Amino acid sequence: MNQAIAQADETAAPPRISRWIISPAWDLILFIATPLLILPTLWLSRQSFSPDAIYGFVAAFGASGHHLPGLMRAYGDKALFRRFRYRFTVVPVLLLATTLPLLFTELRQGMMVILVLWGFWHGLMQVYGFARIYDAKVGDHDPRTSRLDWWLCLSWFGVGLVNSDGRVYQMLEAFYQSGGFLIDPGWIAGLRGLWNVGTGLVTLAYFLHVFRCRSLGRTPNPLKLLALAISFGFWWYAMVEIDHILFGIALFEVFHDVQYLGIVWVFNRKRVDRDPNIGSFSRFLFRRSWAMLGLYVGLVIGYGFLSSLQQSISNLSLQNLLVAAVWTSTLLHFYFDGFIWKVRERGTQAGLGIKDTAGPEDSRPLSDGLVHTAKWLPFFLAVAALAASQWWDAGVYASKDERNRRALARYQNLVQALPRYAHASLTLGTRQYADGDLSTAGKSFDRALAVSGGRNARAHYNRGLVDAAIHKLDSAVEHYQRALDLEPTSDQVHHVHFAMGAARQSLGQISEAETHYLKALAIQPQFAVAQLGIGGLYRSTGQTEKARHHLRIAIQLLRDGPDGAKQLDAAQKQLDSLSP
Repeated sequence: MNQAIAQADETAAPPRISRWIISPAWDLILFIATPLLILPTLWLSRQSFSPDAIYGFVAAFGASGHHLPGLMRAYGDKALFRRFRYRFTVVPVLLLATTLPLLFTELRQGMMVILVLWGFWHGLMQVYGFARIYDAKVGDHDPRTSRLDWWLCLSWFGVGLVNSDGRVYQMLEAFYQSGGFLIDPGWIAGLRGLWNVGTGLVTLAYFLHVFRCRSLGRTPNPLKLLALAISFGFWWYAMVEIDHILFGIALFEVFHDVQYLGIVWVFNRKRVDRDPNIGSFSRFLFRRSWAMLGLYVGLVIGYGFLSSLQQSISNLSLQNLLVAAVWTSTLLHFYFDGFIWKVRERGTQAGLGIKDTAGPEDSRPLSDGLVHTAKWLPFFLAVAALAASQWWDAGVYASKDERNRRALARYQNLVQALPRYAHASLTLGTRQYADGDLSTAGKSFDRALAVSGGRNARAHYNRGLVDAAIHKLDSAVEHYQRALDLEPTSDQVHHVHFAMGAARQSLGQISEAETHYLKALAIQPQFAVAQLGIGGLYRSTGQTEKARHHLRIAIQLLRDGPDGAKQLDAAQKQLDSLSP
């Protein structure tokens, strides 16, 4: 009898929910071990493309493109739209009205600081969301575990951010350019030390909690622990260990995008199977079909393509309008995702396979209207503070000389704050070189080479420019060659070839000079000074027709360009000196 009852209970028991979101293979590919697939792919791409080019592609088609799925749910889910109609209609207008005016001032730099910090928050909250999903899959809803997950994510993402010279430099430079006050370099070091210690303490508390749970028979989902460990390690690697910060950002962005696109596809696929109220478009797109999956990815890429159009638009007003639209899309993505994917929501749980059914439709607001509005105050206060700072800065440092001295002081501050970051010394040296202070600029470039172990191509190039200016041509050639060896596919490599050509020509090495001029023009045919350089070389060697051809091209390019009057005059004189 008892055996029969037990068998009946087993038969009536609900099916056990898997600890995986999709399956072992797909979870590892899309959510957990994704960096192991990303790293070799992007490192191989670096053999053919510059870090800047890789970042630009990822930023356009990945970072901007993955905004679309959230917008599709916000405006395509009728029940969700009815629930949050004021947020979905009023906020986009407010954000566009706020961001568009900033583009016509230096405050656009301040907006970059806001976007970086909000993006940082968005990234860590996504990792935290996956932690909560994996815990929910094994029925672990302990609020203490949830809080410690959040503190662990905040600590480790923060420790990667504050220890990233590249990220800190980006934010400080943008902050200073928008009129922000100079921050004492000691504060940066102090913040790093405090955050490192705090991260260690939070990590210790977290492991003590895990051991306590195990002793009570509540073993956490090992997939969550694995996902957290890989995410934190990859974030640290991308932010701190990579020598080129834009390439590091691209690495983690791809990880973030793949996770996001994967979880949204899974969510909508389950809704198609279980929710009869899902809209017709979502029911069509998120069918069980590889073709629909391809269409989904194609739509994401197409949406991302819009952000790349600004490079092909010459009209400044239209360009700024497009940038404002991209900024608004980014902010909406950060904002909407904060509440349309809440794991505690019944509908979200059902869509993620945490519960079999959604139950009654979620209709309650996630927060009171006034409380929710108050959460926006930091954003608008930050914009207002930057505007006030810029107004003050423009009033106090009104003259050109004062602004130049102010800018120089800012970059000196950045070098003091980040003495091990080569780019800081490099940028300072570039400003000193532009001011004609060749001796000090050379020292800055030498410092950049020292802290980078001699492996900074741009520092070698700029050191070569200084050496060429003081007639140390052999040294200049050595530095140019080192720059070419380090970054043969750099976006600026045509400038290096031109400089090498000019130095070789001055040394009387005509054949080598011609080779480098031609390489510069092969990369960038519209490079006016290279056309002028090789035209002058052919003129000096009696190759009249070739000289006339390149000099005419140089003159046309210089006439069409915004500056270069001195070079235009030189080109015209050389052309006039040639016999008909």
